[in-house]
Formats: sequence, structure tokens, C-alpha cells
Amino acid sequence: MANKDFFDSELFHELVNDMKEEERFTATYRVEADDFMDARKRAAAIAREQTVECPESLIEGTWIAERILGHVEDIRKAQPGVYYAVISYLPEAVESDFTEFLNMLFGNVSLLPGIRLMSIELPEAMESTFNGPKFGQTGLRELCGVPRGPILMSAVKPLGRSAEELARMAGELALGGCPIIKDDHSLFDQRWAPFADRVRAMADAVHDANAQTGGHSLYVANCTADSLHFLERAYQAEELGADGIMAAPGLVGFSMVKALADAPDFHLPIFLHPCFSGGFVQHEDTGIAPYCYYGQLSRLAGADAVIFTSFGGRFVHSEEDCALIAASLSTPMNYVKTAFPVPSGGMKWQLFPRMCRVYGPNSIFLVGGALQTEGPDLTANTKFFLEKLREAVSQQRW
Repeated sequence: MANKDFFDSELFHELVNDMKEEERFTATYRVEADDFMDARKRAAAIAREQTVECPESLIEGTWIAERILGHVEDIRKAQPGVYYAVISYLPEAVESDFTEFLNMLFGNVSLLPGIRLMSIELPEAMESTFNGPKFGQTGLRELCGVPRGPILMSAVKPLGRSAEELARMAGELALGGCPIIKDDHSLFDQRWAPFADRVRAMADAVHDANAQTGGHSLYVANCTADSLHFLERAYQAEELGADGIMAAPGLVGFSMVKALADAPDFHLPIFLHPCFSGGFVQHEDTGIAPYCYYGQLSRLAGADAVIFTSFGGRFVHSEEDCALIAASLSTPMNYVKTAFPVPSGGMKWQLFPRMCRVYGPNSIFLVGGALQTEGPDLTANTKFFLEKLREAVSQQRW
């Protein structure tokens, strides 16, 4: 059974509808097994490994066995040799610690073959434990001045340009009306474009362009960095005038993103980049389903917009997986705001009609190299891409 079949299945919809009233949170795993008895054995091993990690004889007859040990709630056959196991966990075992939440979902069993985390479902009481995005879709729309429809986003590249050259490019994109302009994910703190110099120059260029046009273009600074330097750069980017920050959770960790999103003295939207995540999401028999990694976990960690590689470009996600990612970022989740899906990875204006059909109006289309190579004038290129996006939107029946 393909991933799409699981998310269309009766099991998945039952979980979404029923777990809101339950006390425990659940995770659904794709498990490879010889038969039902083997699947039940593997599911019990997952429940034990992810919680108590000890022989059951050590906890038999105790409250630990009754409450702390993961409960196997359901096992269903997907296809020969493949089953879906639903396991529930006690929220008090993770409290508000996002790292332990991730550890309980997929810690030790990530080391085992034939096990894939498909989705999670939280009871209403637990959803309020994780604040999620600060701005979400509504807040980001207000910031960039695009009240409806897909939003165009572009990236300033390539690595190797000076801060002044990158700032010139950002300013030209803003003059053309590009609503969101971000650093390429490879721009860190290189000596030919130091972080502070780059962010200050690019923020100034975008704001100067806005002053000329009356626009609301946002500049998003890449703040991915070693350890606590990530947090330092995020705060510095805000001080230097950036309108948002970008980070790669595969490199800095989801918990660092959550710490920033939860901080009351940080006031910028957070964009997540997918680099370093391929090993988690690309293999159907192991890792984490894109629906869960880019959608559910990223949103709970506080992402306002999540970049992922789309169909039609130079990467491998199917149209079905891409649609599921977008859906997971908008599915009602108690008080957690919705976040924007940001399809990327070789997008061209020729894909806009298909992207509009798949992703709908609440999406951000990230176009980098194709916009730069459309012609020598970035301002004219931006206006051209915006017009092509308007044409694609006009063909939809939302």
C-alpha cells in the first residue's frame, strides 16, 4: 500500500476523528512483517522500545506497565508483508519537552529496518502544549500584503556573490513586487559575504525598494548555524532589519526551532528548509513520511512556512506526497495555526497551473534559478512571473 493509500484509508480518518477525545497521543507506523502474528510482535516491541526499553518482566503488575508502556491500539494489514500499527503513548511521559516527544515517536526504532513513522494524532489537551506557528498563514499574508491566492517567493543566489551583489539582487526582486525574498540556504557566514553585512545590506535594499514602490516585500535571512549560534543569528537578523528567518531543522534540530518560535522576545516568522532531511523521508519502508516530517512535526515546532521539494522539479516527491504535505499544514489542529506549504526545487512558471490545482490558494511558490535565468533584468523577470501566476490563478475554481 502506497503512502497515499494510508492517508486515504478508513484507519487514518478514524484516528483523526477519534483521538481528539482520547487521553493518549498516538503514532501510526508502517511495519514490515511476515504475517499478522509477526506484525503484532513487532508492534509490541516498538511500544516497549519507545517507552520503557526493558524486559516486560521488570514492570509486570506495576503502574508503569499499565500507563507508561506504549499501548498497541490497532494493527491492520496494508498489503502482503506490510501492516499499519497504531501505538498510543502517555502525554505526561513527554510533558512539554519537544525533544522527548520526538524521541518517543521515533527514537530507538528509527535504528531498526522496516519501520516508518506515518502520522501522529494528539488529543486536544496535548495540542495546547505546543504553541505552533506565531504568525501562520493569516499573519504572513498580512506581513507581505497578499490577501488571497498563492504567494510568489524567490531566493537570492548563488553562493560566492558579495553582500553588495546579493543586496542588489534582492532590491531588484523587491522592485518587481516579489512578496517574499529569501537567502539561498547555502549562505551562512562566508568571508566574502559575512552574515551581518549580508543581512543588513539585503534588508536595507528590500526596504528601500518598498519605499519606492509602496510594496510590502519581505526579506528572509538564512540563520542556520552551529548550536546556539542559530539563536544568536536569528535575534541578530531581527535587529538588522530582516522580516523573517529561515532554518533547516535537519541541521539545527526541531527543538531549536521550537525554542525560537516560543520565545516572547522574538518577533519574526520562521521558514523551514528541507536540506539534510532526505534520508528521513525518501524511502517508503523506513524513516518518516513527508506528511509527518514536513507537515505535522514542522508545524508543531513553530514553522510559519515549510519549504519542501515539489513534483515537476529536480527532486523526487510525488504529486500525491506533495498534496499530503500541503494538507497536513492546513488540517485543523485545535489552537495551532495553519502554516504555508512552500513547494520548491526547480519550479518554473510553466508549472504554475498544475501547482495551483494541487496546492490550492493557501500556498507559497518558491522560484529561484528559473526566475534569474528568464532574462537579465530581475525586476522585469519578477513582474513576468507574477503575471504568469495571476494567469494560472484565473484558471482555477477555488
